[in-house]
Amino acid sequence: MKVVKSARRGRAIAKRIGKHFLWVVFGFGALLFGSAYLVWRQEQNFQGPYINALWSVLFTLIGQGEFATNPRTFSGRLIVFVLSIVGVALLGVIFSEIMQRLMASKLRELMGMSRCKYMGHTVICGWNERGRLILRELLATAKQVALIASERPPSLANDVYFVAGSPSDAEVLSRAGVSNAEAAIILSNPSGSPDDADAKTILTSLAVESANPKLYTVIELANPDNERHARLAKVDDIIYCDSLIAEITATCAVHAGISVFMKDILCASDEGHRFAAFSVPDEFDGRFLGDFFARLRKERHLPVGIIAPPKDDPQAPVGLWLSQINPDEDLTVTLPMKVVCIVKN
Repeated sequence: MKVVKSARRGRAIAKRIGKHFLWVVFGFGALLFGSAYLVWRQEQNFQGPYINALWSVLFTLIGQGEFATNPRTFSGRLIVFVLSIVGVALLGVIFSEIMQRLMASKLRELMGMSRCKYMGHTVICGWNERGRLILRELLATAKQVALIASERPPSLANDVYFVAGSPSDAEVLSRAGVSNAEAAIILSNPSGSPDDADAKTILTSLAVESANPKLYTVIELANPDNERHARLAKVDDIIYCDSLIAEITATCAVHAGISVFMKDILCASDEGHRFAAFSVPDEFDGRFLGDFFARLRKERHLPVGIIAPPKDDPQAPVGLWLSQINPDEDLTVTLPMKVVCIVKN
């Protein structure tokens, strides 16, 4: 209670000296350790460890302990008097200032005005009705996620770092830690026409790629005719949600019961299975593909295919690599190459 009352008394002072907070902390530390030395010298005559004297001074600040109530020397009484007035006031100032700074920092974070300090995270740019499902899958794979949106979505998970603003703004991208991120997902804006939405998505892609050219970017497009413009922005992957959903729906209608299987391998947030891609290590270069498949099977992974760059363009970005389902295991590995597997969540 004494510390709380001191914090209240120190609140007004803290507002005045907030710019000199470090000097206040330095002064409080000097008073604390200097008083402990005098107590060790005058009251204890250098008997026992110095830390005991320091504890006596700390308990004096809250009005507890034998030294606080019964100092034996004049110097000891003077120390108790000074600590009870100056020391407790300084403690109140420090306590109040720390609380104000913590509250201000938390408020800025909730409002999306703080700077994300994640490393190797995924940045989601924009928000639509699919955003919540994408977040659920990313968090299920233990990925750290930062979200850039004009306003905080309702019931946003606490472990998602929210950044308020436009994802095409360089300063906002900087606050989201794009320069330290591993991947970015740019969601399509549901308002307006499909071409207008694609234009905004491509504009955001240009801003993201400018901020971090090494970032792996996945974008949503509504109109396939706009893919050539997106490729100019050097995005890595393009998803057409409407066509993808249509293809899955048609497959489920043709093959009865396959929807259960597809839901299992496409979902990372349940206890089933999911797709994963593994880069083929250098040690398998020039060997048979079946050798690497055998290692994956020992790890309880199920290889289903490979993705590799086109033969006429070995430097093509990953988003333009070609896929091969159920390849021959006597195929010779030519790096770079990735193997797609079904793995257990």
